[in-house]
Amino acid sequence: MRFYFESYGCTMNQGEARQMEGILKEKGHVIVDDITQSDALVLVTCTVIETTELKMKKRIRAYSKTRKSVVVAGCMASVQEDQILELNPDAHILVPQDLKRIGAIADELSKERPIDGKASTESLDYDKKTTEAIIPISSGCFGSCTYCITKIARGDLRSRPPEVLIKEIKEALAKGNKEIRLTSQDNAIYGLDINFNLPFLLNEIQKLRGDFRVRIGMMNPNNLIPILDEVLNAYKDSRIYKFLHIPVQSGSEDVLKRMGRKYMIDDFFYVVNQARKTFPNITISTDIIVGFPGETDDDFTKTVQLVEKLKPNILNITRFSPRPKTIAMEMDHQIPSRIAKDRSRAITKIHSDISRNINEGFVGKREQILVTEPGKNKTMMGRTDSYLPVVVEDDVALSNFFEIEIIEARDTYLMGRILLRSPFFTYR
Repeated sequence: MRFYFESYGCTMNQGEARQMEGILKEKGHVIVDDITQSDALVLVTCTVIETTELKMKKRIRAYSKTRKSVVVAGCMASVQEDQILELNPDAHILVPQDLKRIGAIADELSKERPIDGKASTESLDYDKKTTEAIIPISSGCFGSCTYCITKIARGDLRSRPPEVLIKEIKEALAKGNKEIRLTSQDNAIYGLDINFNLPFLLNEIQKLRGDFRVRIGMMNPNNLIPILDEVLNAYKDSRIYKFLHIPVQSGSEDVLKRMGRKYMIDDFFYVVNQARKTFPNITISTDIIVGFPGETDDDFTKTVQLVEKLKPNILNITRFSPRPKTIAMEMDHQIPSRIAKDRSRAITKIHSDISRNINEGFVGKREQILVTEPGKNKTMMGRTDSYLPVVVEDDVALSNFFEIEIIEARDTYLMGRILLRSPFFTYR
């Protein structure tokens, strides 16, 4: 059969989509990038906020009109099956905990829908050249955040064995991937359910040969602190991006408590300060939720002050969205949407100025980048060793390293000019 995939939401969903694609290919099925050429459609859903949920429902309706076989995976499949089936009673539901069942579903669909033998599968096979491999290292978490529907969808921590992950990384490198993205709901707790941990996995990755880059995904402060020294030591490998995604969510201790977050503001800054002490140019990415139930003007002011003190390179801002089955949905003192929007706009403006000032400090400097993806208007985008995005107007190929000069700063990225192709390094 010919399968068309769409994936929404977090990097985890993208990684799981690729896992399913791999399973289908092993069974002789074909992945296509043209929905009109497909026999079956796979939608990997996100439902983290209401606007995303509405978008998913719109896509399910659109899928249903094609009269093709439909598989709905991702978090919505786990927590909102009834709503999916209301939109498409014939949809096949595939929860995140059971991804391997995509093979059995494909077998079932093959029996239900005979395939036109005249179609050339060779011309339909779509294996887009990418520089990155997304490797889900675990699913679920130990958290109990009052607003989080993802925990309800994915449950407790389920780590994948390190030998399986190393095998997947080796295969990705053999295919020419140069960027390895380790993803999960919280990378800091990887392996705690199977007697391993993240530093062990990173040490195993460091044994691999070749010049590539590893991006370590989000880690919560309270879970990172026990392994912080080991993780920062692993970061000393030049192939690990000096990039730290550590969510804070609010600058108010009262709000953090209502959110069910298991750390204090001092814990958050302890991690950031240690990281910056070890790697002064490390890129810091953090997350903020505005408009959480009961968030006062004073609470919001504390969040603004935290952002101004932290000066993060990247700030992901989300307006609180009450999700079904979560504690926060039933909390008193829900914040009107207009207030949440105003707070979101205000903190976005503050961070835009911070980000621009940080980026202007790079102008004139030389950096090495890995070219990772095409940009707009025939440009290319690469990442520095600190994972800063750099746009170049040169006509260069993906998966190559170049020495560049930063020539201009924008709010969210840098502009660069290529100087030299960097030499290929061999590691023991």
